Amino acid sequence: MSRATKEEDENWVGTPPEGFHSRDKADPDYWRAQYQRYAIGAGVLVAFIILAVLVAVML
Repeated sequence: MSRATKEEDENWVGTPPEGFHSRDKADPDYWRAQYQRYAIGAGVLVAFIILAVLVAVML
């Protein structure tokens, strides 16, 4: 697979390559809201680890 040169990369016209979206189609609010899912998951994981360590110490 050959890498496009800078000249080729800046020279394209028409539809953007796959994976790129113009500003009018992008939805930054969607990505801003994603941290809540990860925060909840991380909290549950930390609680589970603490519980596992406490159980191991008690035995």
